[in-house]
Amino acid sequence: MKRLLLLLCLIFVFACGCTEDQTNNSTPATKAPTETPATPTPTEAPTPMTDPDAKQVTLDFEQRYQTIDGFGAGFTWYAEKLFFVPNPTEAFDLLFRDAGFTILRFKNEYGYGEENTFNTVAGRNLRYYTEAKTRADERNEKVTVLYSSWSPPASLKSNNDINGGGTLKKDADGNYVYEDFAKWWSDSVAAYRAKGIPVDFVSIQNEADYQAGYDGCEFTSDESGGLASYAKAFLATYRRFGTDFSEDAPKMIAPETMTCDPTTLRSYIREIVAEEPTSIYALAHHLYKGGTSTDDPNECAPDSFLLNFRNDNQLAKDYGLKKWQTEFYRGTALQTANVINSTLVHENANAYIFWGGVWIGASNDDMDNGSLIIVNSRFRYGEEPKGYLATGNYYAMRHFSQFIRPGYERIDVTPSISKDLRVSAYASPDNTTVVLVMMNNGTEPLKVQLPLDNYNAASSQCYQSVFTLGYTADMMYKDLGALGDSRVLSLPGESVTTIVINGATK
Repeated sequence: MKRLLLLLCLIFVFACGCTEDQTNNSTPATKAPTETPATPTPTEAPTPMTDPDAKQVTLDFEQRYQTIDGFGAGFTWYAEKLFFVPNPTEAFDLLFRDAGFTILRFKNEYGYGEENTFNTVAGRNLRYYTEAKTRADERNEKVTVLYSSWSPPASLKSNNDINGGGTLKKDADGNYVYEDFAKWWSDSVAAYRAKGIPVDFVSIQNEADYQAGYDGCEFTSDESGGLASYAKAFLATYRRFGTDFSEDAPKMIAPETMTCDPTTLRSYIREIVAEEPTSIYALAHHLYKGGTSTDDPNECAPDSFLLNFRNDNQLAKDYGLKKWQTEFYRGTALQTANVINSTLVHENANAYIFWGGVWIGASNDDMDNGSLIIVNSRFRYGEEPKGYLATGNYYAMRHFSQFIRPGYERIDVTPSISKDLRVSAYASPDNTTVVLVMMNNGTEPLKVQLPLDNYNAASSQCYQSVFTLGYTADMMYKDLGALGDSRVLSLPGESVTTIVINGATK
């Protein structure tokens, strides 16, 4: 019996040894040579199981809308204050590397006073352009410079003052000095370019429909005895640019009114398009009227603009124009994000420019502020060692501007709007990058899921800011890492989330 058991054990060991040897023999004598591995490509991941508690967000790469020209801000009053903080390079990185702004809006102050005044202003603008260009060069992108006029020199004003309350003056024959205005603009472009600042775009008058207490000049849609014609001033300048600069003439946007009301916009550009159909590059406006917003408190109702946005989109289609939103600041940071999203989705805007890129701060300022970066030595929560503070509005802008690059196209997304959720999506021309911006306007968290059944994702990254009452800097733009296999993402109440996905369409 013992011999039988021993014999059976030997047979078992021998069999197991043969099996192990056959299984692990990785170097047979006849092994074929290995091939060079192919370049990794996005693998087709299975569509995750549907989460019944998550809002399903789907992308349509076939339905494409406007091409993005870029995002940016105005750098005018107080902008030079940023030069004197302890580490201005860090602040410029925030604006032009991290947020990726590529559009700079400057104030035309040529002819305002002494030559030294112009040199100071031009030097400030050149510094901003150089800082932006240095960082844009890293991405092989171009910086776009827009010059807007708040007022022509006092010598061209009816009230002999750059401050508001006047229009263009009249000559001895009682005619408005449109040609002199056009020459001033042409001289301005030449002077800034001579300082090394490109002038890519021109708006002949900031808020021509508003009587300002600061620098201003009123124009009306139809010339009257008391107000000069915006259209005649624009056409005179456009033709002067053609004569003086030929193919190098700046492109022109119009009418850059205080309102986005399409009736007002049409009245200001109707005569221009009738005489020079290709003279306007983009329909431009601000958002201080045409929706509900206030300075005090700093609030706006983002959905109050929607009807005008849709009608502006149709107006621009009628004339074959792009659409630029060139100045606005009112509202909390979450409201700012909603306004940007609505401008892009409902107006199909090609560019969004915030008002104050850099502004002077006050001792009671906090994160919810009407500028992007405020410069001061003290803020509400005490000493700020950096000398500046990046506000909630900065992060609201960055959720769009950092990854939605010039040349990207908005694509269709479902749902784009619901009770609390707002979503928009943008793709690179070759679809290798897709960017989604999601807002939860409710106070309760919600879940979203991206099935991506028409996209092979190679990588992804998510960034999130929570704008609840009393929010602080450490709640801004948190890196959440990649999407999980379930592709479910939690959106806290009152938050904005940007999702960047790299890969290829199926």
